[in-house]
Amino acid sequence: MRPTLSSLLLTFALVALTACEVGSLGDTTGPGDDDDDTPLDCEPPFPPTDPASLDECCELFGGKAHCVPDDIVPTEVAEFTADCDGGGQCIPDPFIQSGGVFELRACTFHLDGTPGKCLSACVPQVQDNIALLRQDVCELDDFCVPCISPLDGLPTGVCEIDFSCQADDPDDDPPPPPDAVCPYEGPPIIDPASFSACTTCGGAHCVPNALVPAAFADRLGACDTTAKCVPDEFIVSAGNTIPDTCVSVAGAEGRCLSRCLPEVIEQEALLPQSTCAATAACVPCFNPLDGLETGACGLSCDPGPTQPPVVLPKCCDGRGTCVPPEAAGDQADQLGEDTCPEDGGLLCAPDDIIAGTFVAAPCTTGGLIGGGAPGACLPDCLGAVDTILVSQGTCVDGYKCAPCEGPFGGDTGACDYLPPGT
Repeated sequence: MRPTLSSLLLTFALVALTACEVGSLGDTTGPGDDDDDTPLDCEPPFPPTDPASLDECCELFGGKAHCVPDDIVPTEVAEFTADCDGGGQCIPDPFIQSGGVFELRACTFHLDGTPGKCLSACVPQVQDNIALLRQDVCELDDFCVPCISPLDGLPTGVCEIDFSCQADDPDDDPPPPPDAVCPYEGPPIIDPASFSACTTCGGAHCVPNALVPAAFADRLGACDTTAKCVPDEFIVSAGNTIPDTCVSVAGAEGRCLSRCLPEVIEQEALLPQSTCAATAACVPCFNPLDGLETGACGLSCDPGPTQPPVVLPKCCDGRGTCVPPEAAGDQADQLGEDTCPEDGGLLCAPDDIIAGTFVAAPCTTGGLIGGGAPGACLPDCLGAVDTILVSQGTCVDGYKCAPCEGPFGGDTGACDYLPPGT
């Protein structure tokens, strides 16, 4: 995996500093100077060369780069440039002509006035991020790289590239970057349409892995091996957003999170829609099974929950939880009240079925009617199982053997919980 764009730009800066301590790429000639042959007072990172004397590269972006022999290119620069087919490194022409002493043109990265500098698309990291960049006032095949990354609020390094033969003055250090505004309000920092749409859900697009903050990557689904499926609300704000507050399971406080997130997909059947958009579901701030934080109310700059946890009562001798009928979804008609509070309107759902991890053991039904038929051992607190027509059969205590077929034929659905191939 290539380093980030910030790493690349800082490396160019460090190469310049190594050669001549500090300064500005262009201080030797300055923009608009008529004399382009003003000698340097110190040696540039590599010898100034006529690009036309070298092999052309970067044909896809106009060929404004040429192949510089490996023994001339500093190792720190070679690490971030493309290899030429015939050997050497593909270096943008302005760097070749000046030996690295080149002033990047100022530009505006975003319509809201975010400053940046123009950098060649022949730089691999610019190509990797090209979907996020605009051309603005840059030359053809150059793109405007922002001074501050919209992805994490950190400096990219492009606006700190500094080269001259003057001694370093700590007072000249650039001021620290401003804190990212959160929640962000304004035109989209990044247009989601710059990326391909996620195919398994709505309201999200596939963002290249290199552009996704590492701290958030584990909570995202994969589009493929190269990109993550990121909800649009995080893309347009570069992650500086607070999800809408909603009412979740049993009236608990929650946040509207995208149905593209794996943690939402896993519990989607249990989560209410509440006031969320169609592409989102209301995830509780605290797990209603154990009262622990889910993380739904701690994303980005969310100040956190304002209400205490809502923990659902237990049932089925501690093996189940009383859930609202809407959380049970299509399984509601299979559940009974068991020992749930009579005035709560709750149904008893076995915990392992809620978790989606339940696998039933095969069994043989007992009783005088229909005995000896194949079945599945299901928790006896299921309303559809806790009847006089279903016996324990060969199941252990706490379970009853529900037949695979009804007394008059037809699939009961009980054996859907058996291991595949049983």
